[in-house]
Formats: sequence, structure tokens, C-alpha cells
Amino acid sequence: MKTVLYLALIIGVLWSTFGLVMLIGYSLLSYASPFLNDILNVTVKSSRWFLAFALSFLASGMCICLYSLAKANGDNHVVFLSFAFSSSALSIAIQIYRMVVSGIGWFAHDLLGSYGEIGLVKLVSVGLLALSLIFFSFQFSLIRMERYSS
Repeated sequence: MKTVLYLALIIGVLWSTFGLVMLIGYSLLSYASPFLNDILNVTVKSSRWFLAFALSFLASGMCICLYSLAKANGDNHVVFLSFAFSSSALSIAIQIYRMVVSGIGWFAHDLLGSYGEIGLVKLVSVGLLALSLIFFSFQFSLIRMERYSS
């Protein structure tokens, strides 16, 4: 059981770090948008969808970290696990919705417009969706484990 908690903590830290990197990148991109427009003639738009995606990504990772710490301390850990599960589901829903509306490279399309049609961006987008689905299934297995251990 302790190995599952350690694994949840490590995955949660990695997931939170990745979400934080996405938020920092989004902030730097929006901050540097006038410079990019002047130098490269690239218009950077703000995207509420990407911001919501990155925030739910970050919240899901942080809640998995808090779940493992609360379970180790004997506190109420199910609250953190259920919030992590719901924010991960929201992240996946945002990704799928934006892929249907804007195309596979949705986040680059939302931020950069027509420059988002690069093949590498599409691969990154599909990779993010695959990682999100794997993380979602990991959280679901934690929920099932909690359900049958009680």
C-alpha cells in the first residue's frame, strides 16, 4: 500500500510540475506577445480554454499529491482524490471539445492562429490527451482501490 502512495506522490509532483510549466509558458507567451508581433509578425492571442486546461491539469496533480499525504497521515483523503478525478475529467473534456472544434493542434491554434497547423503540435496535442487518459485511469484505479479497501 505504501508503494502506491509513493507512486501517487511522484506522479502527482510530475503532473503538477507539468501543469505549472504550462501556466508559466502561457504567461510568458502572453507577456511577450507584443515583442513577438514586432519581431516575427506573429499575433499571440489569449486563450481561456488553454488557461482552464492548464489550471485543471495543475489542480489534478496537486490533489493527487495531497491525497497521498492525507492518506499517509490518516486524514480525510477521499476529498482530494475525488477533486483530482473531477479536475482530470474536466481537463480531458476540454481537450476533446477543443480538438473537435479547432482541430487536433487546438492549443496552438487557439494561441497562434494559423501557425498552429504544424505536425509537431498535433503530435504534442495527441500525446497530452494520451497522458491525460492514462492519468485519469490511474486515478480511477485509486478510487476503486479506496472503495474496496474500506
